[in-house]
Amino acid sequence: MSNWPQAAGPNGNWQTTGKAPVAWSVADGKGVAWKTALPETGQSGIAVWGDRLFLTTMAVQVPSNTAKEGRSIVGHCVDANSGKILWSVELPASEPSPYAYGFSDSSSPTPVTDGKSVWFTNSSGSIACCAVRDGRVLWTRTWKPTTGRPFNKQFEPILDNGVLLSCEPRDLGDTQRERDPWNYLKGLDAATGKVLWVAEDALTHYNTPVFGKLGSIPCVLQGRGGHHDVPEKPIGLSLTSLRDGKTIWRTELTGKALYNMHWDEKVAVWIDEDHSTMTVLESKRGKIIRTIALDQNVGLRTWDGSKYVTETDVDLKARKVKVFPAWFTNITINGHCWFLCFSNPQPAYGQGPTGPLYCTGRVNLTTGKVEYLELPTAPDGSYKKPVPASTVNAAGRDIAQDARSKRDGWHWIFIGSPIAVDGKIYWTTQNGVTYVVNGKAKMLDEKAILAVNDLGTLGQTWSLNTPTAVNGKLYHRTMRELICLQ
Repeated sequence: MSNWPQAAGPNGNWQTTGKAPVAWSVADGKGVAWKTALPETGQSGIAVWGDRLFLTTMAVQVPSNTAKEGRSIVGHCVDANSGKILWSVELPASEPSPYAYGFSDSSSPTPVTDGKSVWFTNSSGSIACCAVRDGRVLWTRTWKPTTGRPFNKQFEPILDNGVLLSCEPRDLGDTQRERDPWNYLKGLDAATGKVLWVAEDALTHYNTPVFGKLGSIPCVLQGRGGHHDVPEKPIGLSLTSLRDGKTIWRTELTGKALYNMHWDEKVAVWIDEDHSTMTVLESKRGKIIRTIALDQNVGLRTWDGSKYVTETDVDLKARKVKVFPAWFTNITINGHCWFLCFSNPQPAYGQGPTGPLYCTGRVNLTTGKVEYLELPTAPDGSYKKPVPASTVNAAGRDIAQDARSKRDGWHWIFIGSPIAVDGKIYWTTQNGVTYVVNGKAKMLDEKAILAVNDLGTLGQTWSLNTPTAVNGKLYHRTMRELICLQ
């Protein structure tokens, strides 16, 4: 695994093989090869090609910006061996975004690279293609994003065979553009930025499509449905060909598409947060195979204050606990779909208590078996103790507009998507705690917890990011720093 060219890694499915660091502590300097201060907060993942890293930050927020909003991002090229920023390029755009918003911001899309060019995307409405060598801008594209709703844009750009995917409404002046604009995948010529096709089916800007192949056909699985009355219909899934944007199949479902749309050559997975269910579909035709309740007849292993205790055939619904898979924490590996559970013992946002508290869950996609394991909330082995995040940037200024950005990341937030390296799953919460769990574990007990790490001193750290694993190293980031772990 010498390169990580886009958010979802070399295979487009958020997984890779090889080795990566498992245990570290940035607070204590354990396992840290280097750290580089970042000029401003940012949320993109880190693309890697050879000895170069690519990421984005928001443009530096000036003290006079009392609204704490911005429209511009900055793309950076960094030396992978030293952490030195080699060049930067600014991408202005049109839609205002809160800084350090817990539900994505203008800088959320991860850069994409092929080693010669790098494509930076600003969710506020622009793309720049730059030369890897010196940052020279080769072309730019602008568009008008959807507005009138909170800034929740989780699409990750994908590059395949010279086609760059963007998530945009139809262009102004397009006779098919809706009055309340829908979002679509657009296939762009990566060399020129020219639009090659617009997908037949829409997707919500909340959604993170996932790449794969159906036989020899490159495809993405995309979803529709979300909060704040997003207009795209019908709610559910579409498998879209990247050759021409045509729909291979479409299946109508219930729920919301605030997840990574994981699939492989056999099955696709849809999570319904409203009804606490998971639906397994056949990848070839989109036919529903089974729907699994996430809150009934489950296995539950939790910490009672002194030891782990196992319960079987638990009815969480009868205990008035709503299972709410945390948004964008899902990944499918080794025949299981894994996720973190939103955790709040008090009713919030019209929901009852959510849980089981501080647990990872996994579902056997063949048998339907559902299991939960409680995780510590900090590397010191503490349980059930929230640790807040800090929204103070490297310049010492609190740059967040929204108070929810100061939470630990275990409830009502978009944390970074997980990755899997040789079967080990990495999740990072908003306060910088990074969990490493054995995705191949035969039994979901505490032995599956391989490490609980930090990205800095707890209570002084903030991250909504996904790590990148290349050549035995792990690159990660916080609001303040870019970090190389080895």
